[in-house]
Amino acid sequence: MEIAGNSAVVTGGGNGIGRAISLALAGKGANVAVADIELDAAEAVASEIAALGLKSLAVAVDVSREDDLADLADEAWSAFGSVELLFNNAGVMAPGGPLMQVSKADFDWCFSVNVGGVMNGIRVFAPRFVASGKPAWIINTGSEHSLGVPHLFGGAYTATKHAVLGLSDVLARELPEHVGVSVLCPGITQSTLWRATERRPEEQGGPIAAMPANAAAMALGMPVEQVADRVMAGIENESFYIMTHAHVVEIARERWQAVEGAFATQVPRYPGDQAYDVNEVMKKLREQR
Repeated sequence: MEIAGNSAVVTGGGNGIGRAISLALAGKGANVAVADIELDAAEAVASEIAALGLKSLAVAVDVSREDDLADLADEAWSAFGSVELLFNNAGVMAPGGPLMQVSKADFDWCFSVNVGGVMNGIRVFAPRFVASGKPAWIINTGSEHSLGVPHLFGGAYTATKHAVLGLSDVLARELPEHVGVSVLCPGITQSTLWRATERRPEEQGGPIAAMPANAAAMALGMPVEQVADRVMAGIENESFYIMTHAHVVEIARERWQAVEGAFATQVPRYPGDQAYDVNEVMKKLREQR
């Protein structure tokens, strides 16, 4: 997918990975609409992009609200004439603790942003991309947790990132050929995700102080600029999975080996077992019509 000369929308673009992606896109010659729940942060990034001689736009957006995404799309198309790249990047992490103790408010907030925000972006932008008939790309930010990393004391967050992979996997198969899909699966980075609770809207539980331990851990993560460089390469190579942290392959391999081992000991393959393959079932139903 070509980046230069195209226009992009980045949610969560005011900080962390989103900011780095926005600036990397501009470095590649793309116009960028920077969307963030903190307008001042979005405006700061948009100003940096404008200083490079490219078109930019800053928009205050709460991705859990579909109307905000619809307004964002209207503003981006108005400012740039068209949009070819969507980064559903905004994300939050609920306060840490054992899963059985996670409050309904924290659980719902995490899902409304990390999964609902991605779905809102898909609902608003994908139909426009399909109708345009031009090459376009949707990049959904998952996590290493999408690939089999159980985040202890971060169960809600882990679940949302599994969900983002599932959404992306289906979307990639449902869209026409000219609209591509990627899922970004970063490991720990020097992002501001640890500050998410400070920015939580009142209707979703209100802000609470961030956990210093999370800040200390993320300070030791991969620089966001390095993540953004790998995102650019993934788009240009039209990769479905965009990986950033090499060691995660071992965790993904461990998950697959456990799954494969369970099949081998419990239900090993046998002649005719494909009769229950959902694709075969659907084929039979079509033939009966």
